[in-house]
Amino acid sequence: MSSTNSPPLYDFANKGTLLGALLHSYRKMLMNTDDMLPAKVISFDRSTNTAVVQPQIMMVTTDQKLVSRADYASIPVYTMGGGGFFVSFPLVAGNTGWIKASDRDISLYLQGGKETAPNTNRLHSFEDGLFFPDVMDAITIAGGDENNLVIGSTNGAVAISMSPAVLKFTATNIEMVSTTLTHNGVNVGATHEHGDVQNGGGISGPPV
Repeated sequence: MSSTNSPPLYDFANKGTLLGALLHSYRKMLMNTDDMLPAKVISFDRSTNTAVVQPQIMMVTTDQKLVSRADYASIPVYTMGGGGFFVSFPLVAGNTGWIKASDRDISLYLQGGKETAPNTNRLHSFEDGLFFPDVMDAITIAGGDENNLVIGSTNGAVAISMSPAVLKFTATNIEMVSTTLTHNGVNVGATHEHGDVQNGGGISGPPV
């Protein structure tokens, strides 16, 4: 497979000049420097929060042939969190995102989580990457939530939306796991009872 619309590797106006040689050398250096590319999940281990990912922008050889990039294994997956809380996604093969290269070798840091020297002289390599999940596809936002913060499924079937005045839950079924459930300071959980049931007197007893 080849590319027919790729630009030349250098500006012919600079051919044979010092500027042309410097620009060409700089471009070659950048071509061997990893930074950030869209990537696809090949597999994901949620117990270690690491993934095998493949960058999705192909490499172009000097004769304009396209070559797929190699997979990168044991890449940490970005998990937003702090203060004892986190957000985790159940990634599966085919999910998309971005792989971002670290400035230096981070392998020893990942093993111990402490300040350490780089293990090798490796610079700006996807081998020391971090994967940022990103849906990238079209998502469904329910009517009325266009201006709200929304956390939900991509098809819109399940969502938590927040506006300055309203917190809304949308789902076919809502399951709550709690030993105590209160509303305005009143326990409405398993031990809560209602008196004067339907104006007929008596107590409803605990919910079942």
